[in-house]
Amino acid sequence: MKRILKKISSYFQTSKESFRRHNSEYEEPGKLDKERQIAERYRREDIFNSEEFKLGKLLSAYPNIRTVAVDIGSGTGWLSAELSKKFHRVVAIEPSDAANNISKSLYPVTKFPNIESRQGFAEQVLPRLSINSPALFVTGVVLSHLRDQEVKKICGWLNDKAPRGSILGFVECWGSDWHQLRWHIRTEIWWQKQLTNWRLSFHGPEMRREQVYHLGFHGEKIK
Repeated sequence: MKRILKKISSYFQTSKESFRRHNSEYEEPGKLDKERQIAERYRREDIFNSEEFKLGKLLSAYPNIRTVAVDIGSGTGWLSAELSKKFHRVVAIEPSDAANNISKSLYPVTKFPNIESRQGFAEQVLPRLSINSPALFVTGVVLSHLRDQEVKKICGWLNDKAPRGSILGFVECWGSDWHQLRWHIRTEIWWQKQLTNWRLSFHGPEMRREQVYHLGFHGEKIK
């Protein structure tokens, strides 16, 4: 059984199956209305300031960072829309065409002109961005669905190219070093090794799926 599970896990990590599932979810009938309802619930429950995100607290600690926010894996755009109220420019990076179409319907450019939609995978889009001042980088359980090699590329760009003084709010899994088919839990040490030029603070609440893990951490680019 362990050998079978290992083989299945390897398949999901080395194929594009994760993205295919991700995109197909947004192609389901009635998805636009469902995402509208989800966005309303997120606003009602103030997910922006939840124990996982704590973005209000993070932004309060860095009041001068309001020029650019980069939403990595923006999905259908609820977080980009919230950030657009606080930043002059929001870059929403999302590979799914279906998700981007929903985002444009929910948050049209006429009402959200400061949101820039960039379709593509983050490890390919980030190197093409021009960011010259400290910025905010956020994710919402995006990197926890990706293989280590993609996450290392994203972290490598942040480590080497993000302006000094930038901040990040990552709602990503951390805890014991173990894997599931769709969730990758990485240790605090693993994250810090990828982001050596950042000071990280792991605050996320305890979560439970098959095992215990935590969700959410912040960072500041210090070098």
